[in-house]
Amino acid sequence: MRRKTRLPKRTLAFLLLPLSMIIFTTLAYGVLLNYATSNINLTIAQKPTMTLTSTLLNTYNNSVTLFVNSTTKTIETTEPAFPLICINITNTGTTPIDKITLNDSIPNDWTLREAQLQLVQADQTHFEIEATYFTIEYSLENDIILTIPSIKNAVGKTLDQNESITIGLFFEYRLLGQQIPSEYETNHPIYTNTVAATAWVRNWQSQPETSILHFTTNITVS
Repeated sequence: MRRKTRLPKRTLAFLLLPLSMIIFTTLAYGVLLNYATSNINLTIAQKPTMTLTSTLLNTYNNSVTLFVNSTTKTIETTEPAFPLICINITNTGTTPIDKITLNDSIPNDWTLREAQLQLVQADQTHFEIEATYFTIEYSLENDIILTIPSIKNAVGKTLDQNESITIGLFFEYRLLGQQIPSEYETNHPIYTNTVAATAWVRNWQSQPETSILHFTTNITVS
C-alpha cells in the first residue's frame, strides 16, 4: 500500500502564488477600469449652461411711487407696496442642474420681505419649491445669498433642458415712516438691483451669469 506524501509548504505556496497573482490582477484591472470609465464620463460630461434674467413685474415702466405727507415730509407708503423682482434661470444645455446659488445685491433703501420659488417645465407645469428646500443668508448689510442645495430633493427631479427656476423677491422700503431725504425731493432716486447666479451638477459648475435691473421713483406729496 502506497503511503500518501504531503507537499512541502514551500512547494504549496509556490504553486498557489500564480493563482493569487491572477486573482489580484483581475480585481485590480476591474477597479482600474471602473475608475477610468468614471473619469472618462466626467471628462466628456458638459458643464451646466444657463441664462439669467431679472424683471420688475408689478410696476409700470419700471417705476415705483413714494407717497409723502406734505406736512411731516414722512414717507407713508409706496406703490406698489412690495415691488416684485422676478429672476429667471433657464437651463440651456443638455446637462441637468441640481444646485443653484444666487447672490442678489438689494438696492439701497430696500429690504427683502419674502422669496417665492418655482420650477417651470417646458410645458409650463409649475412645481412650488417650499422654503425648507432653500436657504437665504445675508453676506453684507444689503446682499443676500440664496441657495437651492438640491433641486431634486425639492421637487423630485433635476432642472432639465429648457426648464426654468423662477425666483420672486418681494422688497419693502426701509424709509417708511421717516422723513424723505432732502436730496430725494429734487433728485428722485434711481435704484439698481444686481443679481449673479451659478448652476451646479455634482462638482461641475456653470459660468456665473449676471443680470442688472434699474428702476426709478416718482414722488407724490399729499
